[in-house]
This record gives sequence, structure tokens and C-alpha cells, in this order.
Amino acid sequence: MEASAHQDTPGKPTARIVAVGGAKGGIGKSLFAANLGVYLADQGKRTVLVDLDLGAANLHLLLGEWSLARRLDDYLNREIPSLEDVRIGTRFGPDLIGGGGGRLGSANIHFSRKLKLIREIRKIDADYVILDLGGDTAYNIIDLYLAADTGIVLTTCDPTSYLDAYSFIKIALYRKLARLFGPESPHRKLIPSELVPLFREFAIAAAGKNGDALNQLRARILSAAPAFHPHLERIIAEFSPYILINMVPEPSEAFSLIERLKQVTRKMLSIQIRFLGSIPFDRDIQMSVRDLTPEVSHHPSGLLARKIKRITDRI
Repeated sequence: MEASAHQDTPGKPTARIVAVGGAKGGIGKSLFAANLGVYLADQGKRTVLVDLDLGAANLHLLLGEWSLARRLDDYLNREIPSLEDVRIGTRFGPDLIGGGGGRLGSANIHFSRKLKLIREIRKIDADYVILDLGGDTAYNIIDLYLAADTGIVLTTCDPTSYLDAYSFIKIALYRKLARLFGPESPHRKLIPSELVPLFREFAIAAAGKNGDALNQLRARILSAAPAFHPHLERIIAEFSPYILINMVPEPSEAFSLIERLKQVTRKMLSIQIRFLGSIPFDRDIQMSVRDLTPEVSHHPSGLLARKIKRITDRI
């Protein structure tokens, strides 16, 4: 897993931002994110974990931190001026920016505050920034996922989990397209002004879960602005999330599941997802949650550490 090549200013490389998302809770996102961060820190990489479950943060517990003096809430509520002021060291290697404390309404941050948060995340001084996202498809979560350099969608072999994973991917793609004309989009200057109403209509249709909204958008843009259509198709094709299957009972189940997901995303969304790997169900991994000790720290040559090495090599 190589450091990001993009730069904010000449000669100053920025951190590689990796988002770990999924539309369902209880599938191991925080557990994986914590162990990924510890593994990277063990490899000598300056790593920061950011808990972006804005309503029910618990990543700090998985890093052995029972309480936090400063949280992301404090920054979002302007009680702390800088995101870096929330950053703390942990005994297991990576730094941590702890998530919200469950304040009423803490998950419903204003759009402008969200954009500022994304800008601040991109400024974090590190080699890797790992975003642990909440388990839903709210726009705040989706926008933070889309802001990453590398997006991972976690699922299990449970039908409700992989159906939610597909839903997460679909909503993320639709949100990406709906925001192409937004102020935060690098593509906004390329969009002819006459197409902006079409994208606005698409945003409304996508929010209403109109299954044919994407094909309608493509057809209307092909008719209204054929010169822009190839650019739109490239944007769609370049959206290629990584899929990680967790708590797998048997390896064959993971391969069967990823083939189904590839087929449906190719057919319904015209995109190619990438299989990042699978992590088997393992009692030691699950018990590490109770012990509040990351498994890769407890067993640096164990099963999960070996799996994470393969995962980071693939990205």
C-alpha cells in the first residue's frame, strides 16, 4: 500500500485517505479500521484513525482508550479551533481523532461544516488517514466516503449485509453524480451550464430511489450535450469501490458472494467493483473486542495480521 501521490502544494505530499464504510452496523468496520491502523503504524507509517461514526462512536475503545478529553464533537461545535487539537496518541501506535459523544443531533452536521471537516481531514499530517464511518447511508457518511482516496465497503455473507453493501455502493455512486455540479466537485467547471438542471433533477430522483434514474440521466445528457457524455461515462467507470468480506464461515462463500455483487453492480450500475479479500470468522479476533486490545498488536504474526498485509499490498 503506497503513500498517496497527490499533493496539496508542490513538494508537500498529502496523506493517503482510506475510508471504511458499509450500510449496516455490527459487521466489524471499526474492528477492521483499528487493526488496519495498528498494522500500518507497526510498519513505520504515520497513521491517524478518525472515528466518523458521528452518532455512536466507539473506535477509541478498540484502541484501549476508555474516555476521551477531546472529541470530534468539540471541533464541530467550535469549542476547539483545530481538528489537530483533537488528535491524541494511543498506546498501540496510530494516533486517534475520537468521534462524537452521542450528543443530540451530533450526526446532523451542516453541509458547510462537513466541507470544512473534509478539508481539515485532507490537511492531517500523516502518511495514512483511516476513516471509520458510521453504518448507514446518510449523506454525511456518503460524502465522507467519497472524499477518500481509497474507498472500502465492508460486508459479511449475511444476505441483509451484502444487500446493504450494494445499497451503499449505489447511493455513493448516485451521490457522486448528483454532486458533480456542487462547489466541492473537481468536475464542476467541465459541466455545461445547461446540464445543471438535469443533475438537480437527478439528485431528486436518486433521493427517491428511482431505480432507473441513472439510465435516464445518461440518456438525457447524451441527447442534450453529446460532447459531455463520454466524460460522464468515464466518471461512472472510474467509480470502483473495494469490497472486503468479513467474518466468512467458508472461503467458497466469499467467492460466490463477490461474483454475485460484481454481476449486479455491472448490470445495474455499469461499474466494476474490486474484491479486496476476505477475513474468516475467528474467535481470537472477536475476543479482542472484549479485551480492548487490537488483534494485530496481540498477535502480530497471526491470521488477521497476515490478512491485512495482503489487503494493503492489493490497494
